[in-house]
Amino acid sequence: MIKGIIFDLGNTLLQFTGDSLAVQREGAEAMADWYLKKRHIKLDGPALVETFLAERAAGRAVAIETQMEVTAQQSLSETLKKIEAPAAAVALVEAAIKVYFAPEEAAYRPYPDAVETLKQLKRKGYRLGLYSNATDDKLVQRLINQGGLRPWLSPTFSSAAWGWRKPKPEPFALIAGRWGLAPAEVVVVGDTLNADILGAQNAGMRGILAAMDESPLNETNGHIQPAAVVTTLAALPETIGQL
Repeated sequence: MIKGIIFDLGNTLLQFTGDSLAVQREGAEAMADWYLKKRHIKLDGPALVETFLAERAAGRAVAIETQMEVTAQQSLSETLKKIEAPAAAVALVEAAIKVYFAPEEAAYRPYPDAVETLKQLKRKGYRLGLYSNATDDKLVQRLINQGGLRPWLSPTFSSAAWGWRKPKPEPFALIAGRWGLAPAEVVVVGDTLNADILGAQNAGMRGILAAMDESPLNETNGHIQPAAVVTTLAALPETIGQL
C-alpha cells in the first residue's frame, strides 16, 4: 500500500515555459551587468558570460557522470578565478547567482492541476515530499513558494543541498527514512526515466512517469519501465490507488 509520494519539481509540478539556452544566456548577461553597473566591480563582462556558461555546461557533465551535484556557486567561483576577477566579486557570489537565476524563475509556472492534485492527495492521507536535481537549493525553495506548493510538501530537498543527484538511491531513501516508511510504501513521480524512474527503482520504489509535455519513452532508455504513466497530474490519485 502506497503511503508516501516523492515528487520531482521541474516539468513535473512546474512547467518551464522558456527556451533553456536563451534563458541561461539572459541570466548570465544580467549577472555580468549587475556586477559592473549595480556593484561597480571592474571585471571583463563578456568573459564572465562565456566562461560561466562553459563552466555550467562542464559542471553538468561532471554531475551527470558522478551523480554528485556541482552547484551554480561552484561554477561561478571557478569562473571568477579564471577571469581574474577582484576579490570583491567573489564575496558577492551568492547574490550574483540569484540575479543569474531570475529569468529562469520567471519562466516557470505550476501546471494548472498541480495544487489541486496535491490537495487531493494530502486529503487522502499520503505523505508528500520533493527531491529536485538542481544546482541551487535557494532557487528550488523560491520556486516552490512561487508556485504555491509549500503547504503540501515536506520535506523539499535538492541535490544542491544534499549533494546526491538522482538516480542515486540515497535521496529517495533519505525522504522515506524521514517518514518512517519502507521503500515499497513510497512511489516517485517525475518526468525523466534516467533520473526519476531509475532512481526510484534503485531505491526499491515504484516510479510514475509524468509525461505532460512529451513522452521520453524511446529506444535509448526504453529498458527503464515505469510502473505507470500519467499525462495529467489530475490522474495521479486514481493511478496511485491502482498500484
